[in-house]
Amino acid sequence: MLLPRFLTLLLAIPLIPAQTPGSFAANRQRAIYYLEHHNVPAAIPFLEKAHQLDPANYDNAYDLALARLETHDLAGARALVLDMLSHQDRAELHNLLASVEEASGNIQQAAEEYEKAARLDPSEKNLFDLGSDLLSHRGFEPALKVFTYGVQRYPKSVSLRVGLGTAYYATGDYDNAVETLCQAVDLAPNDTRALGFLGKMYDISPRYADEVTKRLAHFAQVYPSNPAANYYYALSLRKRTLSAQPGASWNEAERLLLRAVRLKPDYAEAHYALALLYDDEKKESSAIREYETVIRLKGPDLERAHYRLGRLYQRTGQPALAKKEFDAFEALKSKSK
Repeated sequence: MLLPRFLTLLLAIPLIPAQTPGSFAANRQRAIYYLEHHNVPAAIPFLEKAHQLDPANYDNAYDLALARLETHDLAGARALVLDMLSHQDRAELHNLLASVEEASGNIQQAAEEYEKAARLDPSEKNLFDLGSDLLSHRGFEPALKVFTYGVQRYPKSVSLRVGLGTAYYATGDYDNAVETLCQAVDLAPNDTRALGFLGKMYDISPRYADEVTKRLAHFAQVYPSNPAANYYYALSLRKRTLSAQPGASWNEAERLLLRAVRLKPDYAEAHYALALLYDDEKKESSAIREYETVIRLKGPDLERAHYRLGRLYQRTGQPALAKKEFDAFEALKSKSK
């Protein structure tokens, strides 16, 4: 986050002679060294000293405010940014102040500052930050407007298009959501930012089901060592063949899911998908093993895993174990009410 500014300044600042250890430049350079090495707490004393020596230096003051934010000195970060804003009204200062307010739990103030930043400078970052803030606080319609404008202004921006797809999804426009996320993938086929979003939406738009599967297949081919890429492609294959006879697609889905859990043994969602696959194929022992793994991992499908495991035990003539799972299912169901 800080590195680009610091790298630029590092190239611009000459080596500091040993006889001026207390100068602004010496302190600034020491701060940059620590920030380059991702040691923000160690950099702060030198940023503070440099700020005392030259409080008008914008870059140092900005970096100090950002460092305070990253070390959760929110009051100090806010005071410094407000002081800077009293001298110059800049979009990046409003954006930084929005981050401070967001971290402080001041949702309304954060939204106002993100909007000020975007109005002063409708950059890709400022528009994305504003839209994301609106989405995170359920301002779905305003977020849709921001991202729509952003994509029109920056048609090659993957992040804004992913934001737009998410906003469409949040407003219930599933066809446009999937179409927009497919466009994001097409803009940068090797960029995985759209993978999780597209993967979660693989079954919400029958109109674009084939398009989604095609792109998920691409991710699985390009990133064979990415557990999520294998998982989401497997889900799309299973969805497409649920009404068909098991065949090559079922075998491919199993292969992909087995690879996903091999790459990430605690991938509860992939274990649950495997359990469903084996359940459908009447491979009881394999399905039981996978449901038990989901329960051991306490995955997001825990409640359903208990219920399905109970049914399997019932089907295989193990009533005592079935009762245990049904009891666990009822207990979880009561808690969720």
